[in-house]
Amino acid sequence: MATVFREYIVDGYNLLHKLFPEKEQRTLQEKRERAETMLLGFQRSTRAKVTVVYDGRHARGAFRDAGALNRVFTSSGCSADDWIVDYLKSLGSKAQMFTIVSSDRFICRHATANGASYMLSENFIDTYLCGTKRHERKDETVMNRKKYSNIRLTQKEVDHWLELFSKTKE
Repeated sequence: MATVFREYIVDGYNLLHKLFPEKEQRTLQEKRERAETMLLGFQRSTRAKVTVVYDGRHARGAFRDAGALNRVFTSSGCSADDWIVDYLKSLGSKAQMFTIVSSDRFICRHATANGASYMLSENFIDTYLCGTKRHERKDETVMNRKKYSNIRLTQKEVDHWLELFSKTKE
């Protein structure tokens, strides 16, 4: 029986912004090449298929490169977010075999709604691309970084949890 590996869809520019701070002096092309080299290493070590999706607003048309690393540049009328959401919808029940890598709440919600998993870009970077080499954030420890999401609760959700846990047993 063939082994089925998880597939990853990466929100390209979202990953680049998390991977390279604004102070970074590399060009956009250099950042893309460095990130793609790291993603290829991840792909080789996990044997997972990786597709990285970039906004193609400056491209003449949609472009898809199915080389060692599958790269998609969307057409000028379509954002990477839209492409990822549409792709997830097209997968149907197969979406459960996919992990979306993005810190964009819109995409993460759609991933969950369509049965896919998601991983925040910064967690993906820390876990798979940079490991302990990446600088520590002051507000997070290594242990809680893997346990907790960076997505904040709404006030309604906070009120619900406060209400739930403030009830005392009689």
